[in-house]
Amino acid sequence: SSGINAEYGGETVYNYCRGKDNRDLILKHERKSISVEINYGIRVETIKEFGVFLLNLCHELERRMKNENVAGSLVTLKLKERAENAAVEPIKYMGHGICDNLSKSMNIAQSTNSGAVIHSKVMSLVNSMDLKPEDIRGVGVQVSKLTESLPKTSSVTSKVSCKSAKSTNAPVCKAFQCPVPNFLGHSKREDVIHVLKQWCDSSEPLQIDADKVDVYFSELIKYGNISLVKELLRIIRKQLQNRGMEEWNAVFNLTLQSVQQQIHALFNGILDIKSL
Repeated sequence: SSGINAEYGGETVYNYCRGKDNRDLILKHERKSISVEINYGIRVETIKEFGVFLLNLCHELERRMKNENVAGSLVTLKLKERAENAAVEPIKYMGHGICDNLSKSMNIAQSTNSGAVIHSKVMSLVNSMDLKPEDIRGVGVQVSKLTESLPKTSSVTSKVSCKSAKSTNAPVCKAFQCPVPNFLGHSKREDVIHVLKQWCDSSEPLQIDADKVDVYFSELIKYGNISLVKELLRIIRKQLQNRGMEEWNAVFNLTLQSVQQQIHALFNGILDIKSL
């Protein structure tokens, strides 16, 4: 009857049963999130070792996000932790066994697809959780609140008077034939130092700017330019010495921690900070 059709959509169901569906076919669905997860073979002994593992995971997430041409502003860390009464080693070799599922999220000030920035946020989440690294059996990192492209400006650019790079072609390091990383349109050492000094002299350390610094250091480390990383860290620390502000010291320490974790992951060593 008409009453049944109106209340339960009987005519629609009737047509569906006969293969009749006049709805528009949507071939492309808007993606809400992108992630990378591993729930097999996870065995670590220390948080430092776990941090190195997470760095590699975040770089894989960066690759996937760039392939999809997306960036995100919400990072979620998902963990499987061995349940209290579960066996240390489950029946399935290197499986996760019976676990408690943990999840924690953090917003990013500016959308990003940088593995370095995502890793720094993930490590902040790890450090805020009471974890036993030896009981971690699975891990996933998810980025949501996706956008198609990255914003091209930050608060740093409004404070800096250096001229923008005239060419879009980055200089090439002749020794390794790899591109020289670009920092806010600048690739020359002197210009980068000027930008960083301007940043250190600003009123407060905005997270947007700290993320861009982390990305730049990550690129330098990736191409093996550790000497410049050390020089720039030394300059930043010197600029901040006379300020004595806890917020700036916290940002510097987080940047240094991220640098150390990446150097350890790529080169199995750490930066000598005694001379900074």
